[in-house]
Amino acid sequence: MKKIFIFLLIAPLFLLAQTKKNGTIYNEHPTLELVKEFDEAFVTGNLDKLKSLVTDDFKLYNGLSTNFVSQQGRTLDALLGNSKYWSEKLDDFKIESRGGGSYPDALEFKGGQLWVYTYDVLSGYDKENGFKIMTPYDRSILFNKEGDKIHRIIESFNTQHLSKYNSSFLTTKNGTIYKDHPFIGVVRRMMSNFERGNLEDAYADFLPNARIFDSNMPFGESLSIEEHKKGNEELFKNFEVLSVNEWGYPDLLEYNGDGYSLISWWVVILKNKKTNKETKVHLHNQLTMNNEGIILRSVDYYNGAALNP
Repeated sequence: MKKIFIFLLIAPLFLLAQTKKNGTIYNEHPTLELVKEFDEAFVTGNLDKLKSLVTDDFKLYNGLSTNFVSQQGRTLDALLGNSKYWSEKLDDFKIESRGGGSYPDALEFKGGQLWVYTYDVLSGYDKENGFKIMTPYDRSILFNKEGDKIHRIIESFNTQHLSKYNSSFLTTKNGTIYKDHPFIGVVRRMMSNFERGNLEDAYADFLPNARIFDSNMPFGESLSIEEHKKGNEELFKNFEVLSVNEWGYPDLLEYNGDGYSLISWWVVILKNKKTNKETKVHLHNQLTMNNEGIILRSVDYYNGAALNP
């Protein structure tokens, strides 16, 4: 026991010996103000201001590159080109702190290296096609020895998001649209059974665990088949279904390797059993189906106020 006790006394001293201070972290520092000036110049396309804030041998690096050995970095001309492109290309172009308590840090290391680490969001709207860019934008910014100019920037952002943005200018097929297809019979069977009050048959093409969404419900909430069926039973107590008719025709969308969507438009004519008043309800329905044509989920869009008894 004595040996163990001695070890416990020594252990904290050992842990303290492993702690070695290598510099100081600041949340207020002149370099943080220089980064703010840099970001303002970048988003406004003030190229002369950018030139004054960086060294002549400035380099810009991609922090997510897998080229660990020979990445050369991009020069000042690339930085200026980026600023000119984005400032002219985007509306409401911004670089802002990510929020949630995050803020930039200035780190002054022993030996003289001075870095600023930022945790930002880069955002804007493309002026041509309206694409919304919003990506985390983290940077490690190295200053010169004097601390008055930026020498290096290592930036990290969501490259997949920007790839999607680049693709938004292309013409890319994502599948095939059918106006006639055996799967279209799924929605016609569903609606014809609803018209005739055959609720059991109306849900015959649904998976047991399928979910049903309704535009009149709170966002994100959905119903099971049984819950939706009970809602329709209440509807039938108050209304007589006079007619359910296609508005135009359904479209079946076969995505490239990602199942099917069946979209359709309907006019539902109801008669209030108490007042005998007839009501027309425009209904838009979207079904998500698997490769066998079985319904995984349904979304209904209509004016729910028209169904008040």
